Amino acid sequence: HPPLPALLAMLPTIKGRAYSITSAPSVSPQNIELCVLIDTWWCEDGMRYGLTCDMLRKLHEGDSIWCRVKPGSMEPPTHKQPVVCVGIGSGVAPHMSFLRDRVHTANLGVDVAPFSLYFGNRFNEREFLYRDELEQIAAEYGSWFKLHTAFSRDTVGKKVYVQDLVAATDDAYKNLLQNKGMLYICGNRNLPKPLQQSLKVSFAQGRADKKITEEAAEAVEDLFVHGRAQQEVW
Repeated sequence: HPPLPALLAMLPTIKGRAYSITSAPSVSPQNIELCVLIDTWWCEDGMRYGLTCDMLRKLHEGDSIWCRVKPGSMEPPTHKQPVVCVGIGSGVAPHMSFLRDRVHTANLGVDVAPFSLYFGNRFNEREFLYRDELEQIAAEYGSWFKLHTAFSRDTVGKKVYVQDLVAATDDAYKNLLQNKGMLYICGNRNLPKPLQQSLKVSFAQGRADKKITEEAAEAVEDLFVHGRAQQEVW
């Protein structure tokens, strides 16, 4: 067995953890709110927790930690731009920041463009993140905000995902194709490809005509080429 110093020298340095910011500078300029999912698993000794998330969950008010802000890859929309946000799990975090900023702008009496949020997770009962806040915003600002949710494990034998809802609704058609808005995607790296197929369906409005489907495919490609579709996936 190698001596402890030699063993420690062979271990790689623990990498920093990146967590998405959900707060909006316009709403809370002095505070940063994070969306941190607690990673857990079972072993012979009982439940184990992820290293960093466990440290964060044990913090108390007044505690200090070292951290840094890492710029994301998504540019926030202006209040005049229609928006479609698609997020899975903690991928809803940056969308919450955009939404909170838009609510703040609307409360100032400024007219804001439509904002549609598609949120997906496994179970409605215990994995509907920000449920109370989102439902309240949907109720109070329904003139410009639409909330669509998909919970893939709630119904046995029938899995519904966010991309299915994008294809079944016309929000993408109106906000992205007709009104040249912004698309934001955040979550699992497997999301963008099926989502692009759903966007084609939405843009074609269910029509199977070859020319229309080709134009829909070109419009989806145009979103990404010209920076109107932005994503953070892992």
